Amino acid sequence: MLIPLLLSLIPLIQDPPKPVPPDPEKVKAAVAQLTEALSKPEVGTRLRAIESCAEIADAEVVRLIARGLSDKDSAVRGAAVEALRFNEHKKALDELHGRAKVKAAKEDVLGYAGLMRAIGQHGDPGSLEILADNPWSIQDAGVLEARILGISRIRTKEAVKALTDLMEMGGQGKVQPFMKDFRVAMWALTGADQGASRDLWLAWYRDNKAKLEVRPAPATEPRELAQRWSRYWAKDGDEQAPPEKGKRRRGGDGPPPEKGKDPPTAGG
Repeated sequence: MLIPLLLSLIPLIQDPPKPVPPDPEKVKAAVAQLTEALSKPEVGTRLRAIESCAEIADAEVVRLIARGLSDKDSAVRGAAVEALRFNEHKKALDELHGRAKVKAAKEDVLGYAGLMRAIGQHGDPGSLEILADNPWSIQDAGVLEARILGISRIRTKEAVKALTDLMEMGGQGKVQPFMKDFRVAMWALTGADQGASRDLWLAWYRDNKAKLEVRPAPATEPRELAQRWSRYWAKDGDEQAPPEKGKRRRGGDGPPPEKGKDPPTAGG
């Protein structure tokens, strides 16, 4: 009985199937479209080309889309970020990492928030250094929200430690306005909920870090936190979470909040 049981488990422990390469003809057409469009002065032409080729997971397509990250028009830059946020080719994240280190990108605060969210979307442990690097250097709600929630997509113990380190180094005064973000992030990784108290979360981590287990995916309860999570990580315009009672349905949270505005609350 044991051998048949083991044989039945083999499909479950094998490596996941490799992604299917995109159609070469589609790649060729996308490369031609992007090459031509990105040289045009019309913003709409550049924008449409990036959006129409966004899902093609090919190195050359990704390289051309990434040219939009430094476009003079903010809408084109945003489209390139959004395209690379969901593109499954490994070079998409490399391009986002590279852009995050550019001084001009950091000076575009609203755009930088979107860039941090795009990096976080990939949930790659290699992004932890960028997301947690000098987090309080840009005092903007959208950028900090994206860093905090982005770290929580990296489902490792190191990510939990990085979040608690940010709480420690920021001090009560800096951290408290962003505790609703830390709350969602820590809940998403651990399933615990210590509310919006920095002190309670730090005490909880000290008590639990030796036996800490990171959840493979966020829980569905409390509903308010699950809603906040799914809305933030939805594609712009998508509706992934049901509306709260008595409130009109709205789409994904879209771009992070403008400078000087708090991100949406999570009820704590």
